[in-house]
Amino acid sequence: MVTKKKSRPASPGLRQRRRLQTEEKIFLSAMHLFRDKGFVQTTVEEITRAAGVAKGTFFNYFPSKEHVLGFLIERQKGAVAAHLEMARAGQLPVPEVLKRLGHALTLFPGKSPQMARSVIAAFLANEDVRARISVEMSTGRQAVAEMIRLGQQRGQIRSDAVPAQLAHNFHRALIGTVVLWALDPVSPLKKHLEETIALVVAGACPAAQAPCPPARRKKEAQ
Repeated sequence: MVTKKKSRPASPGLRQRRRLQTEEKIFLSAMHLFRDKGFVQTTVEEITRAAGVAKGTFFNYFPSKEHVLGFLIERQKGAVAAHLEMARAGQLPVPEVLKRLGHALTLFPGKSPQMARSVIAAFLANEDVRARISVEMSTGRQAVAEMIRLGQQRGQIRSDAVPAQLAHNFHRALIGTVVLWALDPVSPLKKHLEETIALVVAGACPAAQAPCPPARRKKEAQ
């Protein structure tokens, strides 16, 4: 008589990896649908079908499709933390780290105007998600302010700038650029971002190192 071996339960580490893989799969499927169809038009059933999971599995991870974007917030937190460590390491000037961070934070919303509009709409549609974003944005700005302080200590950022205020300006500039591009995408987001970040960084740098671009003449600005 052959005795069947009892299958061992998955180890906590393996279960966690599987959970993270499923969460990632649902997130990516949802984001692709948001990009192609828009947030409002995408249903939970479509997300689960694309991810190859049951509807019940979806709700084990996310209370609603708006909460899928909470996973995006986690990615943004990871990007901020990675760039803060980059600034602490000192291998790159802080203004360059800020430029890279700006591109990293807009990577997912910038995949298409539809994606950007979908992400913005989802963030504004749910009170829980909106409250969480507010907290995480505040934490992220504190990290950016620390990067700026490091840049000041190294003479890379003007000493008369208030780190918290400059971090807020950096954040507002990124969000504003994405929103305006999503409304009127006449050229690639990357081009707009490079112009915006260059202006913010130039305004923060010591004049001897990176003077602000000269003001355009009235005729040119019109």
